[in-house]
Amino acid sequence: MPRPSKQVPPNTLGGRIRSARQMQGLSLAEVAGEKYSTSLISQIERNRVDPSRDSLEYLAGRLRLPLEELVVLDQRHRESESESNTYKFAEDQRRTAAQLLSDKSPRRALDELKHVAISQLPNPLRWRILALRGECNFALRRFVAAQQDFLSAIALLPDEIPQDQAMEVLTLRLHLAAATRELAQLKEALDFYQQALNMMDDSTPLRYIAEAHWGMALVVFEETGKVMPDNANAESASSSDTQSQMQIAMSHAESACILYNSIGEKLRAALLNCQIALIEQSEGQTKAASKRLNEVLTTWKPTLDLMESNGHSSNNLNGKNRYSLKERANVVSAAACYLAGIENDEGNREKALEYIQLAIDAGKQSYILRRAEAYMMKGQILAASTPDDPEVEEAFRNAIAELEKTDRLAARARVHILLGNYLIKQGREKEGKAEHNMAMRLSNIGSAFTGYSPDVNAGAPMD
Repeated sequence: MPRPSKQVPPNTLGGRIRSARQMQGLSLAEVAGEKYSTSLISQIERNRVDPSRDSLEYLAGRLRLPLEELVVLDQRHRESESESNTYKFAEDQRRTAAQLLSDKSPRRALDELKHVAISQLPNPLRWRILALRGECNFALRRFVAAQQDFLSAIALLPDEIPQDQAMEVLTLRLHLAAATRELAQLKEALDFYQQALNMMDDSTPLRYIAEAHWGMALVVFEETGKVMPDNANAESASSSDTQSQMQIAMSHAESACILYNSIGEKLRAALLNCQIALIEQSEGQTKAASKRLNEVLTTWKPTLDLMESNGHSSNNLNGKNRYSLKERANVVSAAACYLAGIENDEGNREKALEYIQLAIDAGKQSYILRRAEAYMMKGQILAASTPDDPEVEEAFRNAIAELEKTDRLAARARVHILLGNYLIKQGREKEGKAEHNMAMRLSNIGSAFTGYSPDVNAGAPMD
């Protein structure tokens, strides 16, 4: 690595040689003699080149310096050069990987980071690369690996964060909270979301604030209304406590929805309206929930129908074509699925089945989780009306198959509980308890809070 040509530190090899030459009143030519060029001696003094062993022996004799001292200084210089090159390589890889992630290529970004020896880096760069690797795993829905990387990064954070890295830290904390929620660690996720909110101020971009409120709403709602085995004897919260928690969830959801609307994120606002409808339904406000979900369907279902009729994307979607087909199908599937649940609760089986078929069809164009939720709801609808129908178990099994290879442990546990409840009601108690046991095991997988020890150089797990 090039060094400043004028100010050479005296405790380096070049500085020691230059100091000795000047103290003895020798010119570069006099030191070089007939064996070396003045240019080579000058470059050695400026730490521009690494001298050979013969060169060191010559200079030690010519300048009456201990050879051992020059050897030590030379070794120190080479190690410093190596560390500097390692740092530069790692920083270059980080920048490349960050750009690939920004371009929605998280797998390629992970491949770039595989070449970095993270444990050999200084902490200021080490935490950033761990956080970036976590973001890649998060984008790929590898929540166990993402959580481990995020926790390792947070453990290395300095007391004072440079201003230009503040958003990296905020994203790190938000996505740690989200990954933790996906792993069914709801209390810890709530703490992480609260920590992220505590970091925010008037200068924080609204989308980050909205994301934190959305996460808080999801965690509080899931914690309050989580599915339990039918034979569970756990002490339940009082109705007043439940109502209070639902109001907290509603407050966060409404805040997130308002913020997303204010910055033009209509699709995210629509998803928040689906979440708000679930809370309304849980509070007995069925009509309000149904109206809200129908408004979402009325707005977003035509964007899918238009795609099908044209066979390609259209610009005539009132600005909604900025979202991918998968994203739009996600909103439609969610709204239809939740409407199916409402109609089922009202005893309108045929209407519920119509909505759930729409949810399944849209889910096939969307994400794994959305398809799994639709199959779960189908199983619940059929179980309520025709419990002996083999399609009940098939629906739950379809949901399990969709989720089986994912890190969405909370969703996986939920469907095993639903299937277990159904099997027990069918008199298949042994099979039902086995499903409940599977749910319990899933809830304990990947816990970062029991015996977690990070391996910063470990590669990402396979899908």
